[in-house]
Amino acid sequence: MSDRVINCIEDLYQMLDAAVQLEHATIPPYLTALYSIKTETNPEASAIIRAVLVEEMLHITLAANVLNALGKHPDFEAQDFVPSYPTYLPDGESEFLVSIDKFSSTTLDTFLQIERPSKRGPQLDSELKGCVKRSNHHVFELKAVKPLKSSTYSFYSIGDFYEAIREGIEYLEDQANRKGETIFIGDPRFQVSNRYYYSGGGEVVEVFDKTTALNALELIIEQGEGHTHQIFNEQGELSHYYRFQQLKLGQYYQTGDSPGHPTGQKFEVDYKNVYPVKCNPKVADFPEDSELKQAALQFNENYQAFLTTINRAFRGGQEDLIGAVCGMFRLKECASQLIRNPLPSNPLMNGGPTFEMRYDSISVKAKSIKTWETA
Repeated sequence: MSDRVINCIEDLYQMLDAAVQLEHATIPPYLTALYSIKTETNPEASAIIRAVLVEEMLHITLAANVLNALGKHPDFEAQDFVPSYPTYLPDGESEFLVSIDKFSSTTLDTFLQIERPSKRGPQLDSELKGCVKRSNHHVFELKAVKPLKSSTYSFYSIGDFYEAIREGIEYLEDQANRKGETIFIGDPRFQVSNRYYYSGGGEVVEVFDKTTALNALELIIEQGEGHTHQIFNEQGELSHYYRFQQLKLGQYYQTGDSPGHPTGQKFEVDYKNVYPVKCNPKVADFPEDSELKQAALQFNENYQAFLTTINRAFRGGQEDLIGAVCGMFRLKECASQLIRNPLPSNPLMNGGPTFEMRYDSISVKAKSIKTWETA
């Protein structure tokens, strides 16, 4: 058995489709936690979560550029693209659920699990590098953890997941080059560049060949878990894992610090100044004909339209991406109607966005697009 996860171009397509889905799957939990923080409180937490969200959008863009460079488009409108929360992500030595929930110490622990660094070496008992064996693989919903060659493994970290993609690209491109061919057959016109993307979260890498593809994937790994367990990258920026760890420890990292031991300015995280959002709410939780239910449906329509806009951007409509990041944060106006109002059945608990997409009719999609464009 090969120790590679990716052995043919179809494997690589599946993994990159999964990468786009995986990066997106972190956005609803991060957005909800950000929305739940009361205005003018917890500035450190708000700033850090917002910065991570912006970079997650960059990671989606980078993964989509790699996929487009290989001649295949990502599909943000696929019916299984948005998972039903709570859901499992591919990393988790002892499995953990990712929920849509308010900002809390428990939520923060989950964010650290999502972004945790790789655990290289013999600690991972598997025939596949970066993977751990599972006895309950059936519980996973995301395509990112669907087995390619074994029904009993998943990746220990998101970084390990991307390392498998990198190794697959190098292997398949080498095989193609030996025949005088290349796997990078995509139309360059579908590449998103910095001309169409601005977020302050880093530079977009346009992908045309193996070198640029590996550069794009390296940026995702560095911004997420960090590179070789270093706190700061070459540009002096913190990875997501260590940004979240600052909130857990109540102190900023500064140059020269070692992991787990920040020496910068201290600050307080106030978990009490957070709206009591219901964990993993569903539209069905809200009474019929109630304002909460209408707000939940409106939010979902707007979010689905956001995904439709992103889908167009990676299929030749790059200009649609220009305002997408700002639009993502504009969703807060609709989410606030849910987050700031108690449930009629439980006054001590508030509503929240459900991120439930509808695919039952073209009219729903058309309505959501119209709603988004006029928001």
